[in-house]
Amino acid sequence: MNRLLMYLPIIFILGICFLLLALLFIFRKYNETKKRRSPFTDNFLRSPGESLSRRIMEISDEITKYVVYVFTVPSLLCSTYISILYFKQLNTSILTKTLILIFGVGFTVYCLWNIIVSLNKRRLFRLRYEGEIAVGQELNQLMRDGYYVYHNFFADKFNIDHIVVGRSGVFAVETKARSKPSTGGTASDYKVKYDGKCLQFPNGTDVRSIDQTKRQAELLSKWLQSATGERVWVRPVLALPGWFVERTASGGIPVINPKKFRSIAGPIEGKILSESMISRIVRQLERKCRDIEPKAIERSSKSPG
Repeated sequence: MNRLLMYLPIIFILGICFLLLALLFIFRKYNETKKRRSPFTDNFLRSPGESLSRRIMEISDEITKYVVYVFTVPSLLCSTYISILYFKQLNTSILTKTLILIFGVGFTVYCLWNIIVSLNKRRLFRLRYEGEIAVGQELNQLMRDGYYVYHNFFADKFNIDHIVVGRSGVFAVETKARSKPSTGGTASDYKVKYDGKCLQFPNGTDVRSIDQTKRQAELLSKWLQSATGERVWVRPVLALPGWFVERTASGGIPVINPKKFRSIAGPIEGKILSESMISRIVRQLERKCRDIEPKAIERSSKSPG
């Protein structure tokens, strides 16, 4: 009886954890057995920052996991030690107690460190996500003018933040969200200089973003050519939401504040896309970008449409 009482705190904590898991499992099975069918027969198009949103959720799950560990594992160790100490059913040496203490403290520090790292990582991903939202919302306004706009395009191990298609051509838009320095709110704090080769921010330079944007456009051009059977020119565009871009030299790819997209939306090399070509391009992009499945209700494979 005393031995059972000794493990009572541990059984209590594990019982609560098991009960929560059991309730979640029962709730899931209950929803699966209900006779409901999703009203949506098609997948959804990708939203701006779709993959970043998923990554943020994954990081949030990691944070939750480590928070649970911080509260659960030390509690188990503490309850075990108190049970042993109170009921004196086991002989524990100083070495054993020291090892338990070291493990408990070390594991807690490990979890806290991962929480801090994950919080910082999530902050950076949120900045990128909000940048893609800002650019995506500006580009969506172009649909009023007859453009087609797609977000978060994935193909052949490369991804493009936004694609704009219209009679003036195809544009591959890469978003780079960068925080501004807080040195007093002067005009230079939100200005980036661009010489056609390098971006000069108030707190550093950036060349990689330009190279990445050009590379993405070339890959998209090759992909569209293989998908449509014709050469498709793609113009690379680098969007810097919230920044004023000051050009100091000609040449180079367009680098803009997304609100200024119409200023660079002229025909690519003077070529106008035909309606039939636009339809072929849009059909291929639609096939790749419409892959978000509705999650509220599981769709039946036998559903019509």
